Amino acid sequence: MTLTEFYNTYSSDCTAGSANQVLTRDEAPVTRCGRIYYRLSHGGKHYSLLFSNQIDSTYADGSISRANDIGGDWDILSLRVGLVSERGTEPDVWHVVTFDGCAQKYVSAGDATPFFCDPIPLHATGGEYLCYEITVCGFCYPYHEEMTLNVVIRDGDTWTPCKKIPAPLMIGSDRVVSRRIGFLGDSITQGCGTEYDSYTHWAAKIAEGLPADYSVWDLGIGYARAYDAATDCGWLDRVKMCDTVNVCMGVNDLLRGRTGEEVVADLTTIVRALKNAGCRVILFTVPPFDMTGDAKDYWYFVNDKIRHTIIKEADTVFDFAAVLGQDAPNAHLSVHGGHPNAEGCAIAAKAYLAVNLI
Repeated sequence: MTLTEFYNTYSSDCTAGSANQVLTRDEAPVTRCGRIYYRLSHGGKHYSLLFSNQIDSTYADGSISRANDIGGDWDILSLRVGLVSERGTEPDVWHVVTFDGCAQKYVSAGDATPFFCDPIPLHATGGEYLCYEITVCGFCYPYHEEMTLNVVIRDGDTWTPCKKIPAPLMIGSDRVVSRRIGFLGDSITQGCGTEYDSYTHWAAKIAEGLPADYSVWDLGIGYARAYDAATDCGWLDRVKMCDTVNVCMGVNDLLRGRTGEEVVADLTTIVRALKNAGCRVILFTVPPFDMTGDAKDYWYFVNDKIRHTIIKEADTVFDFAAVLGQDAPNAHLSVHGGHPNAEGCAIAAKAYLAVNLI
């Protein structure tokens, strides 16, 4: 199966944020066995998991990992999944996951090509949890440091919290869908203001209000910058596989010293790339994040340009800032936290669904 065939067959069946955020920097290869529990949205007969060896967006100040960095050589020594009704429990049946018929997978240094596993016959239903267990060996491979799901690694006979295992970029289901909805953004989109494993972030709450034959793929990642997405590499390539893409970016760009004009240019580049790929684009105004100084001034400038200029490039605009910000003259100040809490996410999702943008 080619990558195109993968995307034609599988769509996201989990609304948890998914991304490659950081590369491990061990001095020598380390073997780790870890687990993550993913709540499935709708179910399906067969599943496939998508991976990549490439970082999606710059982490923090860029001293650890930057956008489009590629990992080293590493091995998937074993991978298995099982279905459970409660997170944290042991599956009654484990399914060994293979790659081209092999139970192990070698990932080559410098190779940014996404890869996926063979079909897994799970016959899952919505609301079940997929228990994902991987054993990996390497010194430089991608993982998701700010994942909002609990991740544990085996330490003797116990499981210890640790994020340092490769996580799937998509939990793909073969169910028939009529529309694929993507969310491209930073930690606000990922849901870092909500409790772990709660699925109360606004993208997940929007998903709950959409028709059952829609799929939702959250590509939110902490520290994400619009200028990284504008490089038009692996991260943006993935979201191009969606029919409709929601773009909510700009906070980290402004916090890291980008000017208003630079952010507007990057957002315009992103919108045009998605439109050229045939996507319907819903551009969000930059969320309130209690900015000060130049960042605050640029925040007002960028949102004015989104509402009156970049809207001509996108299909429509969702005024996220107006929903979650305070009344003028303090529109830049957040009501429910810069990373919206569950209450703020519910309010944002309700407002989004009310205007029927999709």
